[in-house]
Amino acid sequence: MSPFVSNVTNLFSGDLATISAEIKQLRKDVLIADIDLARQEAEGIAPEEIVTRYVAARGDHGIQMWLRGLAVEADAAQPFGPRLVDELDTLDALSFSAAA
Repeated sequence: MSPFVSNVTNLFSGDLATISAEIKQLRKDVLIADIDLARQEAEGIAPEEIVTRYVAARGDHGIQMWLRGLAVEADAAQPFGPRLVDELDTLDALSFSAAA
């Protein structure tokens, strides 16, 4: 085999190894994030933390929907007083009007 072909083969193998390592790390990071979210959901998140995270999650509709679900649960557990879902709706309205 010529030295050129050998160098190209080694380069390609090295790239695959790098990509494979990056994919493994990405899978690990996603799994850790999922476990962390599940733990937080099981332990419960304080209403003020839900609002803070909702604002921080602008553009991430998956996280926002998850937080809305937690807000609905928090509202159901405390039927009197301000509703958390109404606060999130107000934040969405402010965000929408600011973008327009």
